[in-house]
Amino acid sequence: MMIEDPSGLLQRIPELRALCEDAKVRRAVERGDPFKVYRALMWARWLGRLRSHREVLDTLLRRRRLFARPLKDKGLFLGTINGFGATMLGDAEPDPHDGTSIATHALVAIFVLPLLPLGAYVVRPGEGSGPMSRSWTFFARVPLGTLPWMWSRAVALSVIALVATGAARAFHASRYRDVYVANGFEEPLTVTLGDSTQEVPSRQVVSITVPMGTQPVRAVTRGGAEVDVTELNVTTHPGVLAWNIAGAMPLYLARVVYTERPNPDASGEKPTVFCGQRVVELGEVDYVLTEPPESLSIPKGSSHVARSHLGIAVPAEPPLQVCFSYLAANDQSGKALPFTEAAAHVSGWAEEDAGRALQAAMAAGPAETARVAKAWRDAHPDDSDTHRTYQWAAQRNGQLEAITAEYAERARAAPDSATAQYLHARLLRGGEGLRAMEQLVARFPKDVNVLRAVTHGRYLAGDWTGTTQGWERLRAENEKTAAEVLEAQTTALVALGRPAEALELLKQVFKSDNARTRAECAELYALVAARSGQGQPDALVAALESEGKGEGEGEGEEGFDWLRVRARLPVKSEPELPGTRLMQLIGKDPKAALAVAPRVAMFELIRLSGEGWALAYGEAVRTGAADSERALAGAPFLQPEDMDGFRRFILGESGSLDTTELTPDLRAAAYFLRSRNKTLPEGERKRLVEQARQEDWLHGPVSEAISSWSL
Repeated sequence: MMIEDPSGLLQRIPELRALCEDAKVRRAVERGDPFKVYRALMWARWLGRLRSHREVLDTLLRRRRLFARPLKDKGLFLGTINGFGATMLGDAEPDPHDGTSIATHALVAIFVLPLLPLGAYVVRPGEGSGPMSRSWTFFARVPLGTLPWMWSRAVALSVIALVATGAARAFHASRYRDVYVANGFEEPLTVTLGDSTQEVPSRQVVSITVPMGTQPVRAVTRGGAEVDVTELNVTTHPGVLAWNIAGAMPLYLARVVYTERPNPDASGEKPTVFCGQRVVELGEVDYVLTEPPESLSIPKGSSHVARSHLGIAVPAEPPLQVCFSYLAANDQSGKALPFTEAAAHVSGWAEEDAGRALQAAMAAGPAETARVAKAWRDAHPDDSDTHRTYQWAAQRNGQLEAITAEYAERARAAPDSATAQYLHARLLRGGEGLRAMEQLVARFPKDVNVLRAVTHGRYLAGDWTGTTQGWERLRAENEKTAAEVLEAQTTALVALGRPAEALELLKQVFKSDNARTRAECAELYALVAARSGQGQPDALVAALESEGKGEGEGEGEEGFDWLRVRARLPVKSEPELPGTRLMQLIGKDPKAALAVAPRVAMFELIRLSGEGWALAYGEAVRTGAADSERALAGAPFLQPEDMDGFRRFILGESGSLDTTELTPDLRAAAYFLRSRNKTLPEGERKRLVEQARQEDWLHGPVSEAISSWSL
């Protein structure tokens, strides 16, 4: 067998010729590289080849000098700096005749701890060399031993793996990005982001890997109800990208400042809260949805260190309620509409969820209010209350003619339905509406909706005897419904000269378990007692305060402030909320009240008393206080037709309120505001003031304004 031997290995190691029967050993010999021959023999030994030559194999593998190569390196780096560097380690195959041995050139730490073998050499230490300081004479380079060679290969493979992993990650990062998905709802949601679908648990945030580009996103309940649908623009922008489903999760970004001494207010910045914001895109954040450490090392020479933190506000509370309260408190209730409407839809338009959605819609405008109210009505078509709510909202949106026609058709289709007839008749205005209701009460004498409407209609018309008769009949049928028109009955009894009966009635109804009814009783009791000089005005308010429930909603001191200013009772300190402050001021100082008005939030508007609002809004219109007028115009006390008549009357453009449906206290406010028009004859102005006094049966803020406002 002819074997090429360019390096003369077969002459140097005759035993190799027999081993060339292995094809891989033969190829290594013919290539002329002794190191490759040594590795070929090593692999043959490990893989069990050349078993008949096992003894020869072992002998050759133990003698690496046979496979030496001449030195090509001009010099090897030997030396350490602070314990790290390169040196010669080991003393293999020593030759006692010439003092040579095989040592490994290796990178080391702490002088002698090997990190990476670089090569093996036939060497002889110089004379006078010690353990920590040696010189060497190099003769040839030999293959690395089995262990060092495996070590070097492992390190090389690790480096390759790291490079490959880094490249893979970089490639992945260039095509994909992690998106945080926050579910602030009370049930798990199935979300779809592009091609990825995953369930997100209630009140949780998960991370989902999403391809780059504009991705359609959708969230549904397990039952398939859609909660949110939008698009997400996924880019390579570094930092945090989050989809806050319908904006319901109270995510916030805060700046955490660490100082040498404890200082909770060191940052001086309020957190940025993302309630109502669906897509949240931020720069690099130090702590994402994890609590930052209580303390942090501060570099020498610095007084503080700042870190960013993305967290969830009040995680123990229902996120949706936290966000709704936050937005309402900051006069941004309109931003709550997407998640409150979604929650109402998911719950089947349950009353509490639907009411929250309607409040958010009111802040968003009349059109949204009408749309949400219609959805609520359509979800409960047999509930007359949802129809009433829709009619009110549609009328505020300028749809009176359309809904009147709609409900007239419903009434014609169901002539024997008290509800259908009532829902149509209540849309008829003025005398026509009252006559229609009187006809209906004759046909349906026990229907609570009709009885309530008749009682209210008589109250607007000033028919006090008829009001009390209607209220008593209504109470006999349903006490809860009768409580909805309690103010009408109270006013009628006072107008009929029976304040003691009114006070006794209010004490009886105060025993109700309905918090709002009890708060109204306490307010009316205070007004009647103060007017008549009978009873203790704050008796029922004090009873509520002793129970610790303010304004029927457990709102603490601020809730009691609201109740006290509505009832014209003193408060312990100056109220903080602008709406409460406006109510406190309006009967005393109109200029001060109008200065506060622009800061009144939507959630406060719906809690103002009707006559207090009328005084403030009317004075803003009369004096041209545009900011105050704009802020107060969203209150839900008057429909567009009545608002227009109210404005024209106080401005002197119309001499009558006959076309409006105003309660007595609102008429009183209108009369008094018109009396302040100095272009009117003195006699007419005095007559208007007397009309205002007469219509203000409970002596609320209008009577106070008559005594306190300067002309």
